[in-house]
Formats: sequence, structure tokens, C-alpha cells
Amino acid sequence: MIRFGGFLITYNRSETVLNTIEKIFSQSHPPDFLWIIDNSENFDTDFAISRLQDSRIKYLRMGYNAGPAGAAAKGLELCTKDGADWIYWGDDNDPPFRTDCFEKLLSISDEHPFCGVLGAVGHFFDRKKGVIKRIQTRLLEKKDWVEVDSIAGGMCMLVSKELVNAGVYPDKDLFFGFEELDFCLKAARKGFSLVVNCELFLDARKQSGRLEFERPAYQIKKNLNREYYSLRNLLYISNSLTLNTMRKKLFAKWTAKAFYGYRYGLRYGWTNMRLIILAFYHYARGIKGKTLPIE
Repeated sequence: MIRFGGFLITYNRSETVLNTIEKIFSQSHPPDFLWIIDNSENFDTDFAISRLQDSRIKYLRMGYNAGPAGAAAKGLELCTKDGADWIYWGDDNDPPFRTDCFEKLLSISDEHPFCGVLGAVGHFFDRKKGVIKRIQTRLLEKKDWVEVDSIAGGMCMLVSKELVNAGVYPDKDLFFGFEELDFCLKAARKGFSLVVNCELFLDARKQSGRLEFERPAYQIKKNLNREYYSLRNLLYISNSLTLNTMRKKLFAKWTAKAFYGYRYGLRYGWTNMRLIILAFYHYARGIKGKTLPIE
């Protein structure tokens, strides 16, 4: 019998996390226990969780904002210590989008003894260019499951205890941005496969209207601070996995993006360029962790 545990990362969203907890335990195969890893700077979530009085729920207040990366590392550690065979890695505002997500994913584990990560949605990753590559819908329609390079954030990522026992954790110093990608690439380096369920994947695309979606070459960004973390952390990931070609491509691509941003006006262009330069500078100086607000 599989012992199934999980953790939920939350930050100053007490009402949202309660709604997500309800949906998690409404799954056809709910977790046996669920850790709430609270990055909040207030006690609202602590009070909200204590009122639930549910023995399946465990709570840890980090005492500071460790970011998704730091909270995920702690969640994996706690769930493994509690004897979980498979661990749900969740975010407070991304509950499972179907009631059978966990059931569908856990059924795959019986067929894949070397599977380290399961998920509802995933991607390929170009290690030379440092870019996420979309999986074609027609491929998903032909298969029951597909091996991928990375599981998308907030898409029911399940992690095997074997992977944690092998010493694979997200890099806490990344703080925010591509912590799941970092974790998944490390898992692949250790010889574990990453698998997505095609039925769930297709359903997620239908619900979001992205069956025939084509990613544009560039989209104007509402929060450029997130772009800073994306670039900075991709550069660190290229270091940790010794992907030298990827690092060179990232420098060239993002230098071009620094100038291309002026197409959307001087204010946007300057902010965009300043944050890209800051990401380059912080990478060169080895500065990690939280450096800019992300909200």
C-alpha cells in the first residue's frame, strides 16, 4: 500500500489555502497527510489552519519568506521523514483541476519503477538554448503517458521518496523562479524519469483553451521582477549542470531582449533593460536568494 503525503506552500493567503486544502482532500485518492509550509510574515494562516482541527494536516511556520524553493526543500524533507512513498508538491493557489488527478498519476508509478516525478502537465527543455519547449497536442493524443524534462509548476507534481533519498532537492538559494525546473533536471541527471499523464495534460489544455496555442516570440510582461528571477536562476541552473552552451545562449538572447523591450515604450524598455542587467550582475557576483519583491 502506497503511503501518500504532500505539502502545500503558502504566503499570506489564508483564505486561498483553505480552499485549496478542501480540494486536495476531495480527491478520489487524497493524501494521507498534508504539510502546510507557511512563508507568511503574519499569523493569519497559522490561525486559519488551527481552526480546521484535521489530524491529517500538519503545519510549519518558516518564520520568514523562504520563497517557493526554500519551502519546497523543507516540504520534501518533512514528508520523507513521515514515511511518504510519493509526495505531492503543491502551491496554495493551484489546486488539482480534476478530482482524479492524484489517482491517475499514482497509477502510472506501477508501470515505471525508475520514475522519480509524475505530473499532469510537463515540457521538454532545450539544454543548449535554455528554453522550455511545448509538447505538441498531436503527440499527447496518441499516447497514455509521455516522458518529459520538466513538470510544470502548480500541475500536481508528485515526487518519489527514492528521489529525495538520492539527495535531490530544489536549490533553496534560487528563492523564486524555475525551482521546479532545477529540481527536475537534477532528477534526470540521477537517472530518474519524469512522466506526465496525457489524458490530464489534454484536459488542462482544453480548460485553458490552449490546444492549438503557439508561443509568441516575445510577450510584454506585467511583472518584470519575475523576469529578473527567471534569467538569474536559469544562469545558475546552467552552472549547476555545467551547461556552458546554454549559458552563452542565455547571455546573447537576453541582451537582445534588453533592447527589444524599447519597442513597448521608453519606460517599459528602461525597466526591462535595468532588470536584465541586474540579473547579469547578480549572477556574476554570486548573489542569490530574495533580492526583489515578486508581488
